[in-house]
Amino acid sequence: MADRIRDIIAGPLTFDYFRQRTAKGWIVVAVEWRKPSAVDEPLAEEADSQEPPYGQRISLDCGHLVEDKLEVDMLLFIYERVVSGWRPVEIAAEMNQRGYRTRRQLPWTPAEVFDLLPRLIELSPKLQGRPDWPSRRAKLTVIA
Repeated sequence: MADRIRDIIAGPLTFDYFRQRTAKGWIVVAVEWRKPSAVDEPLAEEADSQEPPYGQRISLDCGHLVEDKLEVDMLLFIYERVVSGWRPVEIAAEMNQRGYRTRRQLPWTPAEVFDLLPRLIELSPKLQGRPDWPSRRAKLTVIA
């Protein structure tokens, strides 16, 4: 199964953007255009829709949610640092330094990291149940 991502473009689309994605092995499979109406109101379907929980995405058949490996890896990255005693401001700075981006391809902020804490609490049994968790946990340095 091929990996898929959906980029939400906030600014003008540039050739450099396509070149960067292509260099990383991605290929374009769809382009969606939308023209804002004269009245700046969200479309009815957008107003009622919700994003899937962080770490999940809509399946290709649109019938259920499946795990988003990249987002789960980011959640695990954040979780490890929370367990080590890092603050959201430190976690966001580290994620940005490593080139990680949010779902909307924006830099991480401490508020966005903080907003994921309830999701981390929800997923903590699953994250700690991973076969690699004991070895990962042993490598963590706890800030006193």
